[in-house]
Amino acid sequence: MFQTVILILFLGLSYLSFVLVHKIAQSRSEESFQVLADQILTSIDRRLEEYDRILDGVSGLVMASDVVTAADMEVYAKSLDIPGDMFVLDGIGLASAGSVDPGAGAGGPIVGGMNKRTATSSKPAEDQFIVQYVEPLASHEQLLGLDFASDSELLPVAERARAAGETIATVHFPGRSLQDRYPQILLLKPIYKSSQDRTVFLGFALAVLNIENAFKNLTPSQGKFLTLHVEAGADTLRGPLEFTPASTAMTPDFAFHQSIEKFGQTFSLSMSSTPQFDAVQPFRARWVVLALGLFITALVSAIMHVLIRKNIAISADVTRKSRDLETQIQENRCILENAMLSIVSVTKTGQIIHCNEAALKLLAHLNGPDNMDGEMISDLLPDFDMQEGDGWSKVVIAPMAGGEPLTIEIEKKTWFTADGEERIALLMRDITVSERLTQEIAEAEQRWNLALMSAHIGVFDICLQTRTSVVSDVWRETLKIPALPGCNNPYQLQMAKIHPDDLAILKKAEDFCIKGHTERATARFRVNVEQDEWRWIESDAVVVKRAPDGTALRMLGIQTDVTERFKLEQMKREFVATVSHELRTPLTSIKGAIGLLQAQLKGVEISGVDRLVNIAASNSDRLLSLVNDILDLEKLNAGGMKHDMEPVNLNEILTLASKQVEPYAAQWNVEVKVVEPEVDRNIWADKKRINQVITNLLSNACKFSDPDTAVRLTAEVQNACAKISVSNIGPGIPEKFRSTIFQPFSQADNSDTRQRGGTGLGLSISRRLVEEMGGSVGFKSDPGKETVFWFTCPLADDLEIVRVA
Repeated sequence: MFQTVILILFLGLSYLSFVLVHKIAQSRSEESFQVLADQILTSIDRRLEEYDRILDGVSGLVMASDVVTAADMEVYAKSLDIPGDMFVLDGIGLASAGSVDPGAGAGGPIVGGMNKRTATSSKPAEDQFIVQYVEPLASHEQLLGLDFASDSELLPVAERARAAGETIATVHFPGRSLQDRYPQILLLKPIYKSSQDRTVFLGFALAVLNIENAFKNLTPSQGKFLTLHVEAGADTLRGPLEFTPASTAMTPDFAFHQSIEKFGQTFSLSMSSTPQFDAVQPFRARWVVLALGLFITALVSAIMHVLIRKNIAISADVTRKSRDLETQIQENRCILENAMLSIVSVTKTGQIIHCNEAALKLLAHLNGPDNMDGEMISDLLPDFDMQEGDGWSKVVIAPMAGGEPLTIEIEKKTWFTADGEERIALLMRDITVSERLTQEIAEAEQRWNLALMSAHIGVFDICLQTRTSVVSDVWRETLKIPALPGCNNPYQLQMAKIHPDDLAILKKAEDFCIKGHTERATARFRVNVEQDEWRWIESDAVVVKRAPDGTALRMLGIQTDVTERFKLEQMKREFVATVSHELRTPLTSIKGAIGLLQAQLKGVEISGVDRLVNIAASNSDRLLSLVNDILDLEKLNAGGMKHDMEPVNLNEILTLASKQVEPYAAQWNVEVKVVEPEVDRNIWADKKRINQVITNLLSNACKFSDPDTAVRLTAEVQNACAKISVSNIGPGIPEKFRSTIFQPFSQADNSDTRQRGGTGLGLSISRRLVEEMGGSVGFKSDPGKETVFWFTCPLADDLEIVRVA
């Protein structure tokens, strides 16, 4: 019985909800449609008022000017963007209340009122309303010069507008036929010399209105949610005019009708809702509510049926769950007993209630009794404060039996029983070993810091993701940068102290390393530490962490003050340069004297003398070559070597270098072969220095070639450079020597190399010269077979040749 009453109640509520929602939805839909209709009416009123203000602007132009010209009208029309999309006007113009003065010419004064200085209060002939200006002229040329008296339909409208002093619209458009369906209408507004004095009539401001579009696009909802049908008052000749087409769709759910009076015409407005508007109205809500009510009724019925059946099963389920709960309690107790984490349950006063197996073992190590139940935790852990709040704490305890003190980490958690009694759970963990390891790590870190401080090496660690950094105290001391509170990127502070000429060097080195172009970011730069004291700093950094896509995440590096070392290197370079210069002068004299002696001994047979003179000449040449190489290397290191860059013919320089080396090649019983490129091109280089590089490579190739072999000099023209290669057949380059082959004074340490001589500077100088001229150097060696040294040089294009010429 109770179930039936409940079902009837829910069915009644569902029907009442259906009726109420229907009424609410109908009322809200009508309000929404009325809001859209009001927006249309407001937009129509604003648009028609805008037309009237445009005509007022023409009147103002006339009253503000002594004489209105065609140029004035054109400027005004362009300022209104006519013709254009604004206000749907096709054109504007002026009509005079008189006749055109034939002697005035275009833009001259108009008789009858357009020229205010000649305007009078006399009434002109009623049939003399003539259109003087119209813009744009190209599309309304038929109106220019139109006499209203010649149009029986237009003249009465003009007289009515003049008499009323208001804007009058006429659907009659001169020059249009009945079949044109009146796509345009004229708006006429009288112009008087003064708005208070209507005795002096100047003419008419007129506008051409596109009636097909005048009532379109009034609001965003027009056409989408409602349609507008407009009819004008009946014309005496043609009847009512339909400005907008009537909707042919099915009967709308909502409609609105209203008439407005404007410009002497009555406009009948009919608005109706569209299917799209009808579709979004909440009419379906009543059916949804009804369906929901029926669903709830069915659901309540089902729930009541289920509850009745469930009440029967609850008793049996309670018994089963009680057994499961007891099982779970036993299971939890088993887990706690076998957990590796020591767990102790105590009362608020600190009396132990229960300990698991791990806790018994830990406390037994502290000489606790076998059964901890009832014992006080303060007796076993005297340094642990039970009054502190929940959280972690550490306690150091020395066992009574002696041995290493134990460090125990304890987490305190307070909980309450079902009766509201407070309990405390202590989770304990022996961290003695980890604490000892942490201490050892801290001591090791301290030793490293002491070592870095002793070596005076500053360390920095940069997180490239967060733009933060950590620096050592030595780094701050070296750069004289104090520790600023709140500064999370102290490494960036040094940028303001770096010399402007060196800042780009450091940034470029770091950028190359971050992008993966180089393995290390090494740079030497000057820093203004204090009071214009510049110190040389050497930085060396590496990226120690990258993302899977290669993005650099962390950079670690060191910086050291190398000012004193830099000064020593500078002194060494100056000493070498001075000694080399001082040696060159006596060497030149010795070489000249030996040359004279060789000339005098020519043809004279003195046993052993010629051999000694030749040895002296050879060693003086060798010593002079060494001095020249040292001077060249010093100039390159100091940046003092200037290059006379110019277009150099590739074939000519190859031929020149080969001829210079031929005598030297003959000494080693080696032939020099030149393979010129098929296309003759120019390279951009210093002719003297590029010849020095080629001859140096040829000399080395000849010196280390097998007898009766050929040294090949080839050139290959690539996209933007020429690749010049020197190849020979010989012992090749030892593997251990390849990494240092381009370093100064670097030679393969074997007897064969020593016998062949050399300073070890040629390849180093050659590489520096090529790189300074915009090229690169490399080699490939297959011991016992072929060894190839190559370098590149930029091609000289036509523009560079013209500029140099």
